[in-house]
Amino acid sequence: MKKSIYTSSLLLFISISVNAQLTMNWNKKVTVGTETEFFVPLLMVGHDWIFDEGEDISIGTGGAPKVGNGNNIGVFGGFRVNPNYSQDSNFGVLGIVEQDSIHGRNYGLCGMIDLLDNFSKGAGIYATDCDYCYTFPHNLGGAYAGYFVGNVHVSNNLTAPCLFTTMDFRLCDNIVSLSQSKRNGMTTLDNLLNMNIVEYNLQSRQFEDISENVSPEKAEKLKRELGFLKKEEHKMTSRRHFGVDARELQKVYPDLVLEGEDGSLSVNYLEMIPLVIRSIQELKQEIDELAE
Repeated sequence: MKKSIYTSSLLLFISISVNAQLTMNWNKKVTVGTETEFFVPLLMVGHDWIFDEGEDISIGTGGAPKVGNGNNIGVFGGFRVNPNYSQDSNFGVLGIVEQDSIHGRNYGLCGMIDLLDNFSKGAGIYATDCDYCYTFPHNLGGAYAGYFVGNVHVSNNLTAPCLFTTMDFRLCDNIVSLSQSKRNGMTTLDNLLNMNIVEYNLQSRQFEDISENVSPEKAEKLKRELGFLKKEEHKMTSRRHFGVDARELQKVYPDLVLEGEDGSLSVNYLEMIPLVIRSIQELKQEIDELAE
């Protein structure tokens, strides 16, 4: 029986080696679909690789197809989900890092773009839906670290040295000066003066209890993850925030309020700045008229 299993395994290995071009180099690393003798990953699929043996790096799996014209994919992760209803999570590509406090920088997912020249276009991380990707395949006008089409939700702090909003007359329609625009028959200054300015704390989210059916090892891991989430949550809920009443703002400037899928309201404070500037202009005008 053992001899039969061994013979079958040997024939299978020979078959794979012939059909899939499976090879092993001098230091017991494996390649598929290439005759390259020197390579860095423990398993490499494809012809060319960008890293040299001299680099201080260890790679588990590398995908580098021989690229010509057309569309090329280094590593592909995809799935077709079960049609039955489920609350399980599905990931096309999953990157997990379990780190300690002393081991350098760790990335669950790292996307980079090599700027070879001024004509390079693309993104280190490109996130959109399939329809947009296939309908507008050449939509990127430059090179970006990240390019997103669609809503992006951040549950904690977002820090950036600069934040820009597109405002170019060549890209706009229906432009009306705020000096000619009134809401509720009132000036911008009066509308803002009527806003209720509040300070508040965010509510804590409700975390589900760990099921009694999970193994002790998994339960311990879930407890650590839950402890981290609650610690991050406390940073947000203990901090005081300041804002306007979104429901009042929605009545006067509905385009400055976004209603989420869960019914929660969010305020576009960035575009409230022009309203504040217009209010200062109106106040200055009133002062000048009184001074005459």
